[in-house]
Amino acid sequence: MKTKYFEIPEDNWGVVVVYDYDVMDWYDLDAIMESFNLPHHKRKDAIRVLSELNTGMTISRFDIRMSIMFISDATSEKQWYNTAFHECKHVADAILEFYDVVYDSEEAAYLTGFMAEQIIELFGEPCN
Repeated sequence: MKTKYFEIPEDNWGVVVVYDYDVMDWYDLDAIMESFNLPHHKRKDAIRVLSELNTGMTISRFDIRMSIMFISDATSEKQWYNTAFHECKHVADAILEFYDVVYDSEEAAYLTGFMAEQIIELFGEPCN
């Protein structure tokens, strides 16, 4: 299991990206989800979903201004980035809700663009 972290300084929000995990990491994934207050029955469902290819999940906690994104293995590099950017949208939605920002505003668009830049910076450019 690997993790990477980036911050959204303007919003004082942290994002942890968890990826490259396998069946040996289920206990650790469960512990992370539990620390984000996900109930036991939802953690079991989440691990089942995350064991599939091309899936992801995001959990956000407003009290600590942090989100965690889980990204499963993918059928291609492009699909992995598709999932990562999809999960970024969920992080953006949480931040916009927390700060009561309009979803179709310029601020929201800048936020999603910033997060896309962070993913590319952390993982490299998607394949062509």
